[in-house]
This record gives sequence, structure tokens and C-alpha cells, in this order.
Amino acid sequence: MKSIEISARTVAEAVELALTQLGKDRDEVAIAVLESGDSGDEALVRVTVVDDEEGAVSAPTIAAYSGDMVTLARRILEDLLERMDIHGYVTAVTSQVLDQRGEPEETVTLHIEGADEEAMGLMIGRRGETLRSLQFMLNLLVSRRVQRWPQIVVDVGNYRQRRQESLEGLARRMAERVRQSGRPISLEPMAAYERRIVHLALRDDASIYTESSGEGENRKIVIYPAKS
Repeated sequence: MKSIEISARTVAEAVELALTQLGKDRDEVAIAVLESGDSGDEALVRVTVVDDEEGAVSAPTIAAYSGDMVTLARRILEDLLERMDIHGYVTAVTSQVLDQRGEPEETVTLHIEGADEEAMGLMIGRRGETLRSLQFMLNLLVSRRVQRWPQIVVDVGNYRQRRQESLEGLARRMAERVRQSGRPISLEPMAAYERRIVHLALRDDASIYTESSGEGENRKIVIYPAKS
């Protein structure tokens, strides 16, 4: 995996510089804050490209979540909602998942609940873009307090679960078309985490295989019939 370290005045600037150099979006990388820059020195981050088919790579120390960090993240998110004039409340769900090495790792998802449909639509945005930006901002604010990149997930109205189920259904339908026609099919451009969902949904299907093509916002998945 490709990884670079970048320093700048702030963590946000360092991350943006790294993304520019790598030619990647925020959801296509794992970010580790090595120096926050709060002491007067420059901020230093390590940004690692994540392969679509392998899933997210967590920053070091993600398994060290504490109740205090969860409380901090929830309060910051609630403050952001208040500043956005959105009425809702935040609940935290902590779960154990296996990382790429098969080791358990703790993840935290903050669910925004109680908001009306219009507010939820605004928070989600087109293809979830606003929700991803809100999540990045939250991780950035929390990282400045805890001196590391926490990789906290934000969800609104169970959008991520519904989107995952929709993408998995789409992947299976398109795979069936490829099997019947014997010709490849290109899906619409997707964010990196959405492409990973499709890759994982079809990885055990021996009759087809998937590849990503394109760059940046135009990157998409192509489903091919299995090679004979």
C-alpha cells in the first residue's frame, strides 16, 4: 500500500496536501495523526491508500478506544448539530470487528436520531457526500484532543445500512446480467467505501470478477464474466 507523511500548519492542511499528492479522496485513505501541531510545531500526518477490495485500514491505536473518547466524540457531534440548527440526539454503538490480520478491533458508530426528514436529507447530501464531510470534520476535531486519528463513523437515519443493502442488491442483479449476457457491465461512479461493499458482495462468486477503473470522483466498478 502507498503511504506518505506530510507536515503543514494544521492537520487539515496536511491531510489535504497528502490527498492532492496521492490523487485520492478522503474515504480512499487511512489517516494517522503523528503530530497535532498544538504545541506550536507543524502538524504531521501519515496518509495510506486503501485498496477497494481489501477494506479500510485503521490507523494505529484505533483499538484503544475509551469511554471518555466516545463521550467526547458524541458531545462534539451534538455541538456541530446545534450549530447547524439541527434538532436531534446522538447515540453511540461500539462493536468488535476483525481487521485484515484477523484480530479483533473496536469501532464506534455515532447514530444521529430524532431529526426530521428534511434535516436528515441535508445531512446525508448527494450520494452521502455531506455525511462523509461531517464525519471527516468530527474525526478531525476529536483527533486534536486525543492526539490520534480516531476513525469514528457517523450515520443518519440508518443511511449507511440501507445504502449497503441497496448496493449489495445492485451488485447481485448486475452480476446475474453479466452471467446471462457474457459481457462486462460498468456501474455508476461510487465513493471508495461503496466500491468496497460491491467488491465484498461479489468476491465469492466464481462466475464473475470485479475491477475498479477511472480516477477520483469518476472511479467506478466494472463486473466481468469469469475468464475461461
